[in-house]
Amino acid sequence: MCMMVTTLCTILVTSDHACFIGQNCQQEGCSLGLCCSKWGFCGNSELHCAPHTNSSQGNGCQPPCASGLCCSKWGFCGDSELHCAPHTDSSQGNRCQPSCAPGLCCSKWGFCGDTPLHCATHTNHTQGGSCNPPCAPGFCCSRWGYCGDTPLHCEGSPSPDIGRCPCAPGLCCSKWGYCGSTPEYCDGKPIVDIDDTSITRERFDCIFDQIDPATREKRWQGLQEALNMVPFRAENRDEVIMFLAHVSHETDGLKTNEEYCGQSGACADDYQESWCPPIQPEPGKKYYGRGWFQLSWPCNYHAIGETLGVDLLKNPEKLSESDTLAAAAALAFWNANDMGRPAREGNFGATTQIINAIECGSTPQQSNRIKRYQKVRKCFGLPEATNKLRC
Repeated sequence: MCMMVTTLCTILVTSDHACFIGQNCQQEGCSLGLCCSKWGFCGNSELHCAPHTNSSQGNGCQPPCASGLCCSKWGFCGDSELHCAPHTDSSQGNRCQPSCAPGLCCSKWGFCGDTPLHCATHTNHTQGGSCNPPCAPGFCCSRWGYCGDTPLHCEGSPSPDIGRCPCAPGLCCSKWGYCGSTPEYCDGKPIVDIDDTSITRERFDCIFDQIDPATREKRWQGLQEALNMVPFRAENRDEVIMFLAHVSHETDGLKTNEEYCGQSGACADDYQESWCPPIQPEPGKKYYGRGWFQLSWPCNYHAIGETLGVDLLKNPEKLSESDTLAAAAALAFWNANDMGRPAREGNFGATTQIINAIECGSTPQQSNRIKRYQKVRKCFGLPEATNKLRC
């Protein structure tokens, strides 16, 4: 045993006769950024560096720290408080190089950020106190110079960016100038009058916001032309809302004028029966759902075609090809089946039974239709309905 100790101690024996295995850094030196401990080992802990006096490895950072980093008293670069708090070298601490981006503040240690620790005591108006570039509409500039829509950003803020609503239809503008639909946004705001039956472009865009602008423009123009063909005899807002809700459900938010399963062929032959002799389906023609109400069956194509002055029995595809005819067919079906009567009474479930009784009951289709209805109400600035939703 003693023999083994003697052998090991020949590797490195210190002045106090302690036995260590490792690098003799007092003779060979350490890599840059490391300190040589009193025992002859390299490292960067306080045990290695605290008593160190070699300025090439401690106290001075070689090479110098990158911009935004501080050189600790032991000669290591970093951005923690231990590196920067006592730092007095203005080339590495206290000064942000390069300057902080707009909306960020330079901390007392020379680092960029947007937290109160960076900005609370900041006096540089180019980085704190003003937002450059200005905040987007609906956002506020905080006292520290960054953008957001929380009360911390907006409450008491003198920023001219506040109050830049208008919001989309169905949303309210809060006292801080941003949009939402909860009571915090909408309490005390006027709602749509019961007699308001107008279909404005803003409401239309809000309801059908999941289609691209070009398609939405086509659908909108089709509706305008359809209203000249078929007068919409709505007497209150509920009729308009329910009509648009059924349109949204039947067309998947106006993404299509043609039933998906008809396009694929999966259900193309399911609607060929006639209950109104002598009307019969034309050879080679299919009468699956088309138009804004997904008109189906030969008898319906014939009846609505006569109302519009178009032979839809011979040309059923016209309902999917023309946005005007697609919208006009829905208006004609609404009027012909007196769907306005239950709508005026706020009975959405009864209107669903008229347009598609198969959905009545606990079906996912009826749940989706109700969801569409609630969205349309929101776009009219109304809360969700709770009564007479199902058939």
